[in-house]
Amino acid sequence: MIYTLLCPIISRAQEINWPNPEVENLYKSAQASLSSGDYKKAIASYQQAIPLAPKEMILYRDLASAFYRSGNYTRAEHTITPLIDNDRADAISYALASSIQTALKEDKKARKLLEQGLDKYPHSGYLHHELGKYYEENNDETSALKHWLEGIAADPNYHLNYYDASRSYMLSNKPIWAIIYGEIFVNTERSTPRSGETRKLLLASYKKFFTSTDEVEIQGFGKEVTPKAPADFEEAVSSVLYKLAPVVSDGITVENLTMLRTRFTMDWMAQYGDKYPYSLFSYYDALIREGHFDAYNQWLFGRAANTPEFEAWNNFHPEAIPSYDAWFQLHPLQMTAADAYNTKVSKKLFEDINNQYKR
Repeated sequence: MIYTLLCPIISRAQEINWPNPEVENLYKSAQASLSSGDYKKAIASYQQAIPLAPKEMILYRDLASAFYRSGNYTRAEHTITPLIDNDRADAISYALASSIQTALKEDKKARKLLEQGLDKYPHSGYLHHELGKYYEENNDETSALKHWLEGIAADPNYHLNYYDASRSYMLSNKPIWAIIYGEIFVNTERSTPRSGETRKLLLASYKKFFTSTDEVEIQGFGKEVTPKAPADFEEAVSSVLYKLAPVVSDGITVENLTMLRTRFTMDWMAQYGDKYPYSLFSYYDALIREGHFDAYNQWLFGRAANTPEFEAWNNFHPEAIPSYDAWFQLHPLQMTAADAYNTKVSKKLFEDINNQYKR
């Protein structure tokens, strides 16, 4: 399973008080070999380092990772298990141990290890993400989404929960959350193939939202209906967007989305900004005030919507996106635990058998 750990493990050499420079150099050498795919050399370096620093948990954990990546799952299991049994394991160790069990065809043990890890590290967005991936692999979309949402609430700046929650909501009858979570993800992972994929998903989510009629109430002929106040954050966002539907009536283009989202921000901050504070929408407001919102929307949607038009816009505004990028470096989007308005998953969420977006 080990979805995130297939990427090189982030070096923590600077965070460890190594007993001597030789151990630190061996560790750095092992990490470099592991990252480059030279697992045999990485294993040798870790094995040389362990006798010199036998109490350093990270050496055993990363040695187990090297064994795992090399395909020697039995050695990987024997290396990681003592960390679990002796209560020395960090969140990454639990995820790695789970992935090893998956490779050994022990799915129940794999799930149990992730659950055990979450008992010890309940605020680990990473472990919530891996447990969500476990359920997705076992075709339980509802449980998968539940854990990604719990991961967002527990660790709001762990980005992969937003990515998978967005993908999941695109398969559901609530594309509004695909829009919200997809945009947050792109702001945290900005220049990867996965980011490019998500920008296209965002455009598709807006199209799906404005062509869906499931949640639109039609008043009876001849009756005057007093509009009901939105019951929660989700209804409030949807109600503001639905009222602005004429802005995109001739299509989901970057220009139309920029107008839509500018007017949405103004209406949201006036009507619901105090009742439902949300970091993403406050970010829109800051971008508008600083004069970067047009460039931001081009950066977000332009290439995915129409590459030639995006390049033409850049030719006419050569300083816009570089200026926005410079501003972003000083003012990145930061989500908080208070943003977790979406915590429940209904089993009916994925029941639409005619959903054209199903994988």
